[in-house]
Amino acid sequence: MVKLAALDLGSNSFHLLDAFCHERTLQFGARLKEKVQIGAGLDIDRNLSQAAINRSLECIRAFQSYIKEQNIKHIVAVATNALRIAHNRQDFIGAAEDILGVSINVINGTEEARLIFHGVINEIEEEKHGMVIDIGGGSTEFAIGNNSELIFTASLEIGCVSYYQQFFSDGKICSENVRAAEKAASIELEPYLGELVSKNHQWITGTSGTIQSIAELTQYFCGDPANILHRSSIDDLEKRLILTGHVKSLNYKMLDTNRLEILPAGLAIIRAIFNALDIEEIKICHSAICEGLLLELNDKVCH
Repeated sequence: MVKLAALDLGSNSFHLLDAFCHERTLQFGARLKEKVQIGAGLDIDRNLSQAAINRSLECIRAFQSYIKEQNIKHIVAVATNALRIAHNRQDFIGAAEDILGVSINVINGTEEARLIFHGVINEIEEEKHGMVIDIGGGSTEFAIGNNSELIFTASLEIGCVSYYQQFFSDGKICSENVRAAEKAASIELEPYLGELVSKNHQWITGTSGTIQSIAELTQYFCGDPANILHRSSIDDLEKRLILTGHVKSLNYKMLDTNRLEILPAGLAIIRAIFNALDIEEIKICHSAICEGLLLELNDKVCH
């Protein structure tokens, strides 16, 4: 039995997913997740604060302890949007690589979308063409294809952490800042609408903590199925948040404090996507980039 681990160092959360390969069959195992919000540490010049670097390295040390305890020998690690754009990313990456003992690959948005699609399509096994959407802390990825081919990818700088900082940093939730966030997301989407709308999508799947958290809320408040996000429920949830008026008044115990803070930003982004692409519903998938990384690592190590 060969043990593997994949690390996804995202703008909002760091993830570790382990797996084992037995007789060439990959079995996913435990997932560790820490909301370090490294993207929130970016200043106007796109430099990471020392505080963001320190809390991120603390998470890496915890991940390394787990890797050592589990005696995992094969590890792959990637960093996404926040570390893509940070001018001083090497201050973190160099120290993190020393702790982990492996290289961290800072991947571009196209590669991120490809890996996400690989992880999702492995779970849903769709033969018909469809679209995967992943809303992250610093960027949103789109990928179109099926079980056999990937035909389109796009990565947009629309993220729940960056939009929180831009539109909701004072904690207030009102129609003005919600509409401003939605308009900003719509402007970013506009150049891609030809590709995203023209394809004959037989299915649309969403993944990421943002989409999963919103689905939890629409299930609770609107009675939606756990694995489907409806446009009407998105509209209803937005009205509910605006009536609440402030992040501190969001008493949703199913979500942790960090997730509540960026909820209005994430909701504005997903509503802009629903409206721009004229989507009625999105199915929820729990696989994403770590699954994609482990599938490829498994091919190298176990085949």
